[in-house]
Amino acid sequence: MTQQIASAIQKSKQYIDGLTIHSAHNIPREIVSHEDRYFSWDNEKRSPVTDKPYLYDWSYYNGVVMEGLLDIYQANPADTEYLRYVKEYLDAMIVTDADGHKSLSRNLAGYVDHHGADCYKTAALLLRASNGQDDYMQICSDLYRDLTDPKHVNSTGHIVPTEYTEAALGHNYWHSWAKDRAPKYKVWLDGIYMLQPFISRYASLTSDRAQLALVQERLSWVAKTLLAPNGMYYHAGNSAEDVCAYHWTRAMGWYGMAMVDVMEVLPEEYLPERKAALKLFADGMLKYQHESGMWANVADWEVTETNRLETSGTAMIIYTLLKGVRKGWLDESYRDAAVKAFLALTQLKLDESGLHDIYLKASANNTNNYERPEYYMTDEGKGAGPFIMAYSEMLYLR
Repeated sequence: MTQQIASAIQKSKQYIDGLTIHSAHNIPREIVSHEDRYFSWDNEKRSPVTDKPYLYDWSYYNGVVMEGLLDIYQANPADTEYLRYVKEYLDAMIVTDADGHKSLSRNLAGYVDHHGADCYKTAALLLRASNGQDDYMQICSDLYRDLTDPKHVNSTGHIVPTEYTEAALGHNYWHSWAKDRAPKYKVWLDGIYMLQPFISRYASLTSDRAQLALVQERLSWVAKTLLAPNGMYYHAGNSAEDVCAYHWTRAMGWYGMAMVDVMEVLPEEYLPERKAALKLFADGMLKYQHESGMWANVADWEVTETNRLETSGTAMIIYTLLKGVRKGWLDESYRDAAVKAFLALTQLKLDESGLHDIYLKASANNTNNYERPEYYMTDEGKGAGPFIMAYSEMLYLR
């Protein structure tokens, strides 16, 4: 097994480096400075099934890839190439106004304060890359104010924490607030990951106990309200009776990653509840782990050509389990299932042509687009990023 792990780690490193720090195409400063260029993993820009011109270089597709690289650096601080790459990406998006104020370029991040939760995910990357007294921190302060200040009117004339959160939703944010209209299901599992790690980390740094209490409340609402009888979680919902019923592995993966990232900074008194929720989540997912070690796109459905063993969700579960064990929140016994999944992922989905079977999207309005073969893509950011994060956790096993 030790040799298998070493081989899988080496194979993964070659892929990750070729995609990012050693790529001749994916050069951050060059891509960010040209409107007609984009990272090869940004399949929303080149997908045959969508056309989303509002996606900018500041997006969670790019952010999760960069955050994975930062995870590698933190696992091994000698790997400074990864940190330089991340900072090159972030620095390329910062502009300075006449008063010397630093902000995100509106040409590159023009939808941040009005589109919804997805647009704030990369704020967590800024915060993690900050030394606390730099341009990154100043921008994080602005983004945090957007999300939490009940007196702050954003650039579109709205007050986000009063207009787009609800007490009945555990004070969770609507996943989307574009066009000032709530989506069919307001709270999505991926929305938890897009917002709560950033909010909790910033609140911890600034001793904002009120926001930390809200983060705890939001996670508790999800753990109670979106938990299904089979131990898995609904993709999205407005209440326990009004849910998007599909158990999409990636949606649950976003939620798992949110839990372990938030738990790093929550006050100690909140951790017993979070540990219990994490164990419940892990046990529910392990019930549906495929014999190969991976998870299917819709986790509780039979594996077929259209409901394939899916890369992004599997990578997220690996990251969640390994980080949970490493931090002492999960028992050591959970490590074996995660390692089995990582070995399967590198054997079944990674080859010289890329990382395969990353599902492009699945709707949260009960429209069944979960079995469309054309949605399975290669090197898509929602899979490449979590794969890099899973790899970073495997590095600690050495």
